[in-house]
Amino acid sequence: MKGAILFQIIFVTAYIVVFQLVVSRRLLSGSGMSVHVIDVGQGDGIYIELNGKPVALIDGGGDYTADKYILEKTGLGCNIPLVVLSHDHGDHFVGFKRILERCKFGILRYNDVVLDGLAVPSSVKNNPKNKVKKTFDGEQFVIRGVFIKLFVPYESIHGMPKNLNNASVVLLAKYKDFEVLSLGDLEAEGQERLDLRKLKRLISGRLDVLKISHHGAVNGYSRELVAELKPVVCVISVGEFNTFEHPSLPVIEELEAAGCGVIRTDKVGDVVISSR
Repeated sequence: MKGAILFQIIFVTAYIVVFQLVVSRRLLSGSGMSVHVIDVGQGDGIYIELNGKPVALIDGGGDYTADKYILEKTGLGCNIPLVVLSHDHGDHFVGFKRILERCKFGILRYNDVVLDGLAVPSSVKNNPKNKVKKTFDGEQFVIRGVFIKLFVPYESIHGMPKNLNNASVVLLAKYKDFEVLSLGDLEAEGQERLDLRKLKRLISGRLDVLKISHHGAVNGYSRELVAELKPVVCVISVGEFNTFEHPSLPVIEELEAAGCGVIRTDKVGDVVISSR
């Protein structure tokens, strides 16, 4: 793996041996970028920080778990430079909306192919003081030294499939030679629309962390993307005993066969992975 990468997992047991992970809270005062895949159950809530300072939030889960996590577990406060809603499904936006109502944020981005007031309140969206707007494929930012690029496979209502998962905004975060890619719930057909050549040019060697799409479902797995980006660690945000039977065992087996260490929130709880 590139550089010295410290993996920090909260409530880890068996995975400590497999991945040589270190349990610690030192990352909050340490240097480097950390990605927190919050255990929100069956949903997504991903928080990125650098040197103990907030950088970005992607989604917020289906309840208020992410809100509580940011307040109580990180101690980083609630003023987030960039917030991104991957797509308009309740297991991603309920906690996100709560955070928008309570926290301060700098920039909000979303794909409004199919978006209603449930996810982004009109009071937030229409407030001229807020930097809220529809994103576009390739939009990028540099926040506290972290490079962030957004990818939107389906930007237009024309040709947009009925499956809202494919409206997901994909986010790549890069700090030095440490990269994290979050796919939202983008399904395989949507992932096929990603320009993997452009993605690979942004990645130094193997991709460090891949947040697996759609909670490890078969329809969210792209063999081509995994083969091209060669992720080192694959994190699955998924609820314990969920009714969808996520994640799929064949997906896990294929990821492991491809050389990616699989970590699941339903097994280990909150996942924190840091660069050093």
